[in-house]
Amino acid sequence: MASCFGLEAVPAKVEALRSKAKRLVARGWLAEPAPGRFTLAKGVAGPGGGS
Repeated sequence: MASCFGLEAVPAKVEALRSKAKRLVARGWLAEPAPGRFTLAKGVAGPGGGS
């Protein structure tokens, strides 16, 4: 995920992104179907799907 965002894949950057993704799971924006695998939660519009 870090490399997709243009960040170095170093532990500090990876952990920061994981922490942010976990917060988005808690808020209902992302789903975590398997440990470390994040996807958009159901009902959340993807790219170009907003109003």
